[in-house]
Amino acid sequence: MYLKNGLISFLKAKNVVFLILGVFLVSTSVAILTQLIVGYFGDRFTILHARAFPESIILIIVGIVSIVCSRISRKLINDAVFFSGYFEGDLNGYVDFAELAEVTGKTTEQVRSRVGLVRPLYMKNFRVIKTVNYRYPEIIELYSKTVTCSCRSCGGWMEKRVYFEGMCPYCGSSDLTAQVVSGQRLYFINDNTCRKPNDPAYYEGSPLQSKRIGYAVGFGVELFFFLIFLIVFLTMVHNYHNEPYFRDMFGSNITSYDLFQSGLLNAIIFFAFALAAIVLTTPITFARMFTIESAQRYARDFARYPGPFLTLPALDRIQKAKDPNSSVTPEDQYRHMVKAIKEGYLRGCSPEKHGGVLRIALAKQIVKDRCPGCGAPIVGAVTENYRCRYCGKWIAGVIRKK
Repeated sequence: MYLKNGLISFLKAKNVVFLILGVFLVSTSVAILTQLIVGYFGDRFTILHARAFPESIILIIVGIVSIVCSRISRKLINDAVFFSGYFEGDLNGYVDFAELAEVTGKTTEQVRSRVGLVRPLYMKNFRVIKTVNYRYPEIIELYSKTVTCSCRSCGGWMEKRVYFEGMCPYCGSSDLTAQVVSGQRLYFINDNTCRKPNDPAYYEGSPLQSKRIGYAVGFGVELFFFLIFLIVFLTMVHNYHNEPYFRDMFGSNITSYDLFQSGLLNAIIFFAFALAAIVLTTPITFARMFTIESAQRYARDFARYPGPFLTLPALDRIQKAKDPNSSVTPEDQYRHMVKAIKEGYLRGCSPEKHGGVLRIALAKQIVKDRCPGCGAPIVGAVTENYRCRYCGKWIAGVIRKK
């Protein structure tokens, strides 16, 4: 709802191309420079005035810029995905920057700057507006957060941006029911207490299992090429001065062993950089596999948890019940969860802070819309328990998990 999905898909593909291009340019250019330095070691004039020297430097710079641009774009896309999920979980159409700062662990200025960066290219359906007589000078207004209300007295329909504020323009009654459509979630404000079935897939991003298999296959391919390259590299290094070995292998193709050694040195440098590239990319593959595994585990926990909000201590109790010897702290679990949300591996959940307590909102649904004490409408409920604005009565179970 808040993401420019078509453009983001294109930009993700662009980032992959830029990353591959950057790695290729940097690795090949550094390899060429290494060959040049090794081949003309001690002859500084020849090295600096060789045609390949300035070209390699330029290509290295282009490659580094490509890698940096792809990584920055990926990080901004991840932030946009996180903001979108948070906006979908909002219930009144307005979000202040302090809220986002609390759940992201950044300062208000950092969040405002990041929202300003992602808004023009990656996001839509919201704007930053100035406020009057409010604790924050600017807040985010969500265009798509409209509430369709129907009057129980006369059956009239109207649209509101905030629940139950105002009266029916047709008969003057304030006895209204409402619903709000937000992204993948539909909130009904009535007395329906039905619960969503135990379905972890509801919280999983687009096909996690296929991505997990893809990364596992990718890791297998990386391991295969690493072993092949390592064997070839060690063989060439070990037999670098063993002329009979190579003459027995290539026969009459070797006319000058000195010339052959020069080419062999270039091959050794190439395989060394290839091995280094695989070693550097393997941790990234492992990290993605770990994040997907964590996301699937959280999705199962979310589906089984009965409440609409999951606190970090409750999440820790769930983890300790499954693994009493686990050393993972609630804070670490929260960081893993936020990373999974940013990567698009988790959906239907968003971190929120209510009453100074950090909670994970799980497809919450308002199931009580009137105070049983005075009959006044419930306005702006954000937690399970609500204090009536009119009679002061505490009402339990206002919000439940959908």
